[in-house]
This record gives sequence, C-alpha cells and structure tokens, in this order.
Amino acid sequence: MIGVTLAVMLAAAPVELRVSHRKVVTEDGAALALHRYLPPGDGLSAPPVLLIADVGFGRPLFDFAGGGLARFLAVEGRAVYVAELRGQGGSSAGHSLRSLIPLDLPAIARAIASDRRGPVDLVAHGYVGTLALAAAGRELPVRRVVALNTPVTPEPPTLLVESFLSEGGRFSSLASSPEGFDAFEQLFAMGARGDRRAIVAQAARARDLSRGVAAELLTWMRSGDLPLDDGTTVGARLRRFDRPTLMLIGLADAWAPSESCVLLRETSQAKVELRTFSRLAEGDDFAHVSMLAGELAPQVVFPEIVRFLR
Repeated sequence: MIGVTLAVMLAAAPVELRVSHRKVVTEDGAALALHRYLPPGDGLSAPPVLLIADVGFGRPLFDFAGGGLARFLAVEGRAVYVAELRGQGGSSAGHSLRSLIPLDLPAIARAIASDRRGPVDLVAHGYVGTLALAAAGRELPVRRVVALNTPVTPEPPTLLVESFLSEGGRFSSLASSPEGFDAFEQLFAMGARGDRRAIVAQAARARDLSRGVAAELLTWMRSGDLPLDDGTTVGARLRRFDRPTLMLIGLADAWAPSESCVLLRETSQAKVELRTFSRLAEGDDFAHVSMLAGELAPQVVFPEIVRFLR
C-alpha cells in the first residue's frame, strides 16, 4: 500500500524536492560527491538517510527518469544523501577499496554532520555496502541499516565474474555491444521484468573500475575476506557489527549471490531481519541492479525500506 500511494504521489502530484550537491574532500585530497534531497520541511523529524552504491555505480542507480530510491525516500519525508565515493560517479579515481573505510566514509560523515547532528540511517549496496557496514558505528555513525545484497563471506567468482574483473572491470565494454550487454544482464539484471531500456541506461552510466580495484575485488571474492590497512579485516569487523539491519536479498543476483549475504545474521552481533523476493510471490526474483532500477522495485522493494527505517 505504501508503494502504490507514493507511486501515485510521484506521478500525479510531485512533491517539490530541493536537490543539491557538494564536493567533499578527504584527508588525502580526493574529491567525492555528496548529493542531497530535501523534502518540504527539510526532513527534520527523522534521521537522514545515506545511500551508498556498489563499485562502478553511483547516483544514477538511486535517481533516474524522475524516480528512484533517493526521490522515493525524500517524498516519504526523509532528508536523503547519496554519496559517490572515489571511483563512483564524478568523484576522484579509486585505486584501492581499502581507502574507503579510513578516508572516504569519515569525510562523508563529517559533511553530513555539518548539516545534521546524530547518526544516519544507511542503505548499503553490494561490496561497497559491505565496507560501509564494516565502518558502521566506528568511522560512520549509523542508527539502522538496510543492506542490499551485501556479501559477508564472498563466494568464489563465477567464470563470468572472473572474466569481467580479470579484464579490469570495464563496464564500458559491457555497454558498447549487444554481447557485452548480455553479460551485464547476466551479472546485474538477470530476469529483470520491465522496460529493458532502464537497465541499458544503468549499464551505460556505470563507471569502469580501476585495475587495482578490480584485482582487489577479485582477490576478496577468492579468499572470502579483505585485509585492511589498520590490521583488521572486513570479516573481523563484521563479526562486531551490531546495528539493527534489514537484509534484502535478490535471489537472481549473480554478482553478489544470496548465499554470501545471509550469513550476517549468524556471524554478526546485529539483529538481522532477512527479506527475500520470489518471482512467484512478487513477480521478480530481483538482481543486483534490478533491485533498485527494475520495474517492480518501487512497488516491492522500496516500501520494505521505508517500513524498516520507520
């Protein structure tokens, strides 16, 4: 019901949102982008929501064609921030995933704190989302978390994932030919229902990974953990993770398989609510990108996020 109501509001009587963006500079001089969506009243009655996309993706995954999760949450009355970390969107190049926890996420937290006091609610997507979970309560003040296929113990890569990352993680190669787009669909939008052009647009807007990030991500998948420069590992940090969490699982996700994500409930200290989607029950199993950009996402996925964050 929430999803239908908000969809009607967006289509018939759009709420006037104020959208702005600022450059955020990290301690080592990298430039990040932080986009803010404010509803009437500035969303002061609830904590702000921070959205973080996976490697290669950025703001377009949360804001496209006049819709998307950022605008959906803002219409709900929340102040929404979309962070583009290094290697995403228009931010500085990313050379290592390990820089995101000590440098990028604290810089984003300071920028939001200059607007709003207190912790944020976090919507975290994929492998970068896993890094945000590992920083939650430490480098990043967080109240509640919605995790969208965030791997806890990554599975060994499939042949298609191995090939994509071994060749440098070049999303541009996936968006430049029918064969490449078929590979993109298999990885990120398998079986997505709806207008194929919305998925094509996401492929075209994704940013190529650097060789370093592609190699690091591939090693993380192969080994099941990622060592960090402070002597901890992502896995060790996740075992201490304790924020209330809704884990949304897309069963058709070939990039971050559900089996690698659900372990958060068993291995962390958090109270984790799991929610999976079925083509038989909801009309779509959802995959890595279609969970946010698919036709049914506003009716099926987004209302679950609203419910939990309330």
